[in-house]
Amino acid sequence: MGGERVELVVDGITHGAEAVGRLPSGKACFVGYAVPGERVLVEVVEEHPRWCRARLVAVLEPSPDRVSPPCPYFGQGRCGGCALQHVAPDRQARLKRRVVVEQLARIGGIAEPPVSDTVRVRDFGYRNHARFAVDPDGRLGFRRAGSHDVLPVDRCPLLHPEAQAVRDEAGDGWDGVEEVGVRAALAGTGSALVVTPGPQALPPLPEGDTPVALRDTTGRAHPLRGDPTVVERVAGFSYRVSAGSFFQSNTAGAAALVELVREGADVGPGDAVADLYAGVGLFSRPLAADGATVVAVEGSEEACTDARANLAATTASVVCEPVEEVLTRWTAEIRATTSGRRFAGFDVVVLDPPRRGAGRDVCGRIATLRPRTVVYVSCDPAALARDARTLVAAGYRLARAVPVDQFAQTAAIETVATFARH
Repeated sequence: MGGERVELVVDGITHGAEAVGRLPSGKACFVGYAVPGERVLVEVVEEHPRWCRARLVAVLEPSPDRVSPPCPYFGQGRCGGCALQHVAPDRQARLKRRVVVEQLARIGGIAEPPVSDTVRVRDFGYRNHARFAVDPDGRLGFRRAGSHDVLPVDRCPLLHPEAQAVRDEAGDGWDGVEEVGVRAALAGTGSALVVTPGPQALPPLPEGDTPVALRDTTGRAHPLRGDPTVVERVAGFSYRVSAGSFFQSNTAGAAALVELVREGADVGPGDAVADLYAGVGLFSRPLAADGATVVAVEGSEEACTDARANLAATTASVVCEPVEEVLTRWTAEIRATTSGRRFAGFDVVVLDPPRRGAGRDVCGRIATLRPRTVVYVSCDPAALARDARTLVAAGYRLARAVPVDQFAQTAAIETVATFARH
């Protein structure tokens, strides 16, 4: 059927933000840039035994939620960063909640999962950080949708104006460089360019005062000009962030996550918290301010250095080891305990794992610690659902999941899920 044009009604949505319809044969068909509820004309471009992917040819009956994308780089075959600029923001939020519900039900096996309405932050102008690829002519841009080709982009409507100013200063003379990251602290406390070199010598640095760091093959960033460290302020707390450390790229979104984590953890004086994949201490610091004794576990040495500085005046401590190794040691100590007393007295575990999720082993070991509450910050609903299945099987129930539209216009969905022990 490849190349055939078909009319269909799309009524579903995937966690990659493609609309879903059914061909006359009943086969599922994924269509980008369509809105659930629309009748569309599509051309099948990718065929599989149980599903296919199609290119949108025409919208025959548009959704009332279809809007005109404001970015000239958005659309089929163009910038792959955004997937939903054609959808009204409030409908985007509802669709993202639907994705979380469906993933938790289908993959997580949780009937009628308790998913709250999506928390909306900002629709545009929110990113404090972006990583630009470099085309063969040295111009900065983003990968085309479904391609490794680089589309030169001079202005991105998702960038906060301060981050856009750093992009403007960077210019386009980056021949031979693999990637250029731009970062701006929205409180006005620092900015940086982080350059990932290619096989050739670095070109001359752009004029200006913006500090520049060079990222090596291990991911560490080394200063080339000025001090590339920035200070971010989130929810009333200040955080030092080195050039090579991860930090949430939406400052207002990070504040929403902090508020939800604090609500879910519900800690006070006398409580002990394990903050896993702690980064520079985004959650550890407010949880310590709430009175808890916090152990922040992080595998990146650069992020640990930042975390120690950020947590220096608190009751929190930093363990600079991979989460898997620390949990293995803790659970071994539990097995060695003859009294059966719960190890270390962790009342709450907070985790913010990478996109792939924590995995069955990590979630199983968290359950072995028997905290009363697990607060899981996820950037991928499918990974969250897989890990939720493990936690539920180990004696926890999903108390609440709150989607956060931290990256409006894109397919990305942040979720803060709170699990309570039975």
